[in-house]
Amino acid sequence: MRIIDKFIKIFFMSGFIFSVTIAESMHDVTLIKGNVIDKKTKEALPGVNVIVEHTTVGAATDENGEYVITHVPTGKLHLVASMMGYKRELKIITIQPDETILVNFELEPSILEMGALVVTGTSTPHLVEDMPVRTEVIPRRLIEQKHACNLAEALSFQTGVRVENNCQNCNFSQVRILGLDGKYSQILIDGDPVVSSLASVYGLEHFPEEMVDQIEIVKGGGSSLYGGGAVAGVINMITRRPMINQVRIKYQNNSTDAKVDQHLGAVAETVYKKGTSGAYVFGSFRKRNPYDRNNDGFSELGELRNESMGFKWYYQPFVNSELLASFHQIHEERRGGNKFDLPVHEAEIAEWIEHWRSGGTIRWSHRPGVLFDYRFFYSFSSENRKSYYGGLDGYAPQDQLDALAFYGKTDNPLQIAGFQSNYRLTNHLLTAGVQYSYDKLKDKTAAETAYYLNEIYTNTGVFIQDDLHLGDDGLIELVAGIRLDKHSELNEWITSPRLNGKLDVGKGVALRAAFTTGFKPPQTYDEDLHLCGIEGDQRIIRNSANLKEERSKSFSGGFEYLGYLNNIPTMFSLTVFYTELTESFTERFIAKQGSIERWERVNSDGADVKGIEFDSGIRPLSNFEVRSGITYKQSQYDSPNADFATRNFLRTPVLSGNIRLSLTAASHIDIYLHGTFIGKMDVPHEIAVKGQKAPLLILGKSHSFFQTDAGLTFKLPLNNGLNSKLNIGIKNILDAYQDDLDLGADRDPAYVYGPTRPRTFYFGMETAF
Repeated sequence: MRIIDKFIKIFFMSGFIFSVTIAESMHDVTLIKGNVIDKKTKEALPGVNVIVEHTTVGAATDENGEYVITHVPTGKLHLVASMMGYKRELKIITIQPDETILVNFELEPSILEMGALVVTGTSTPHLVEDMPVRTEVIPRRLIEQKHACNLAEALSFQTGVRVENNCQNCNFSQVRILGLDGKYSQILIDGDPVVSSLASVYGLEHFPEEMVDQIEIVKGGGSSLYGGGAVAGVINMITRRPMINQVRIKYQNNSTDAKVDQHLGAVAETVYKKGTSGAYVFGSFRKRNPYDRNNDGFSELGELRNESMGFKWYYQPFVNSELLASFHQIHEERRGGNKFDLPVHEAEIAEWIEHWRSGGTIRWSHRPGVLFDYRFFYSFSSENRKSYYGGLDGYAPQDQLDALAFYGKTDNPLQIAGFQSNYRLTNHLLTAGVQYSYDKLKDKTAAETAYYLNEIYTNTGVFIQDDLHLGDDGLIELVAGIRLDKHSELNEWITSPRLNGKLDVGKGVALRAAFTTGFKPPQTYDEDLHLCGIEGDQRIIRNSANLKEERSKSFSGGFEYLGYLNNIPTMFSLTVFYTELTESFTERFIAKQGSIERWERVNSDGADVKGIEFDSGIRPLSNFEVRSGITYKQSQYDSPNADFATRNFLRTPVLSGNIRLSLTAASHIDIYLHGTFIGKMDVPHEIAVKGQKAPLLILGKSHSFFQTDAGLTFKLPLNNGLNSKLNIGIKNILDAYQDDLDLGADRDPAYVYGPTRPRTFYFGMETAF
């Protein structure tokens, strides 16, 4: 009952804020309407964002390219039309109270990411090129070009972001932002932190591409908006929203040395002709056969089966209001090790995990007048996991009984509720909100009952932010904010301030600088729930009794150019960054007791990450685009690691980069090329020693990798609105893959690095009608 009481208090507090803040009349009928077309083809453009600059006032065009904006501020306004892959167009207008004016736009093609509307950096909508907080975007079109089947694959080729496989057996993955471990990044779904520690172990591969519309990445501390966990940065998965009336069915077959990985997906969306309601439904199925790279009888890529479904629905009962509901359910079963034809407890090594995940959101949004808008939301997720981490130590009857002890079960319900309001006061956009989360974790996975978990974590966060524009045209934008968090594992409130600034120099050049903060409370994290050890043993990580929260301070600065050089769309940016961690978490080996390796999470002196990042892009032809990026960083602890005598972050390359080329060779042929460079890194290695309880710990140096991908898509327009696509390609053409994998049942499954997939051929087909 206590959690219900908390939610009730949140909503009563929210209602009080709403009743105090709202002071605007509802009778204003000032509006702007018009249409948006492609300047070259003259075709209507659906999904174009038309917004009043420096406000939350705007609308999107319908399938006919038409838009209507109501409750518009009066006076001189900057009206901007933008769409992914098009140059933004700005028109300065003057509008009087109760006036209706017509404003039409013609947009020109540009760099793919230009024109995107993003929200993650400030929790309010901005064009990506105008955002004071540097935000990187992975648009839907790029996800389709990559033929990514899930969130992990969609993230794989972004500058300064690296997705890695951390286990030979079960292939659990994590995403590193600027070299920091996955536990330092917060995964959001539509702006809500509903991906828990348990979900993040395998969650990157759980969410199918059919669910994803756009991914937004903000690097650096983000706790001033999103609370604990946002130390390295935030990844916001924006789910798809119904735009047109359409059904799409897709099939893709991947083959790695004749081992098949199949993906079948379908989506259907419909929008009421007036645009006041719509629904989107998706379904996805994936099945992958196990793959043994070195023919030792043990898998490098495990067996996997995933079924997902979900929907998003919205209804606008009156002008500038919306009720939105979404839901998804994901079932995944994966297994690695050997003897896949036998039950898991009869294998020498087996890691088997079955997940059932349900999640959803209910959100009410309303803009009752020109200056004020607000939203209430409630989001939840429920993660249920059955697992087996272990194997047979011999074939005697007692060994077979002992093997049964490695089964486990974990339940993790998570609920979040909150309120946010935005108020425009002259050249200020004030944002305030409150958020409450309830995270329960019950884990019976460890073979030894002493290591069972039964924890409840709660957090209350209150935040306020001021987005200030200076100059007649808003040439200077400053964002100052602060959030207070009270976490159940901490006695004191945590304060997380931020300050971001952007200076528009002119002619497409902008300067940005930021100071941000983050924190991680001392609770259970993702790696604690992945029990991976050598010789089939379980590796248990638990917090020390005196573990303190981890804090971070991040500084960044740089410049960016987004514009046209000799009428050629061009972009380049240079960013320097520095993150300082205090009381940083690290793990130390304690002892081996029977089949359990005991590790403990403790505070170290601290650590820092510093480096430089460069991105560039050019579109010399309307049908040809080149993008590239490179990151150089140094990541070190203040004191050497006790087990490996190094200050360097483990599994973190100093240098990484990427390049991609996309070409529309004809109106019906698309060509995609991509390359990823992964530099050398320090990799820990545990080696089993017969007759010795503790493993031998050594530190190796990996070699560098360059992974190249290529794809070709044929568009086949058919009759009666039926369209199809055929695609073929190769992932990891040069077969850049780790060549010193451990062998046999005594292998260290965590000794894995480099590209996550060997050379893979794929073909597929998509039909839309």
